[in-house]
Amino acid sequence: MERKRDGSLSLEVKVGITAAVALVFLGMIIMTVEKFHFGQKGYPIIVSFDFVDALNPQADVVIGGGVKIGRVDSITTQGEKINLRILINDSVKLPSDAKFQILSKGMMGDKYVNVIPQTTSQEFLKPGARVEGVEPSNIDKTFQRFGQLADSVRVLIGDPEMKTSIIDLLKNVSKLSKRIDRMAQQNEQNINDSLRDLSAASKDIRQFSRDLKEITQGLKTILATENQENINSTLRNLKTTSERLDKTLVKIEAGQGTLGELIEDKEMAEDLKKLIKDLKNNPWKLLWKK
Repeated sequence: MERKRDGSLSLEVKVGITAAVALVFLGMIIMTVEKFHFGQKGYPIIVSFDFVDALNPQADVVIGGGVKIGRVDSITTQGEKINLRILINDSVKLPSDAKFQILSKGMMGDKYVNVIPQTTSQEFLKPGARVEGVEPSNIDKTFQRFGQLADSVRVLIGDPEMKTSIIDLLKNVSKLSKRIDRMAQQNEQNINDSLRDLSAASKDIRQFSRDLKEITQGLKTILATENQENINSTLRNLKTTSERLDKTLVKIEAGQGTLGELIEDKEMAEDLKKLIKDLKNNPWKLLWKK
């Protein structure tokens, strides 16, 4: 070790010692954060899931929902499956029919692997065994979505520009609400009158609907089988009358018959006009006799 003449350490040595001590402390901190995972012993089990619900590596593996018996060593994919390699403490033996599921510590808590031991098997899982995990429940998936939504909201609120926009939006909503309240108070009488009119119109519509239903029922009765013959007879009479009237009009237009001759005779029509005009001017002639 290099020393100065007066016996003190040189600057380079002091820096080296300080760096070494810092590295030692850094290593201790890392081991503490990693929960002393370095060199942890345990036998591996592969658990396959379709959905791991945002589970993190190094997550705890517990039994009965509370007692830690291992940790998640790694998370890998195999086709459409997701494989968890978990390390179980050597002192823990799990039945071969044990169930593995992913749960969360509360609505927003960390995810962990929960082991449910079964009592139907006398055999135990061997190192390297592969098992199918129980898929997370819909409730856990819902909690995860809430958590993702909350994270998104926190990110948005953390943005100063977005935060200002949200505050402005809330202020505008408050102003709009107050304006609507003032309008409602100023027009309360009109609103009440409109509601009464609407209620009366609704009653009229219901009455009209009932009347229309009665009319429809009456039409159904009229068009029933027992009245069908009367209706057919009336239609035949109307058709016959229409044909006769059509023939009569043709004869009149051709000048046939008394009425036709009267209409077609221009001289007679002129005489009738003169007679009517004379009677209008001299009505006493209707009473005068020779």
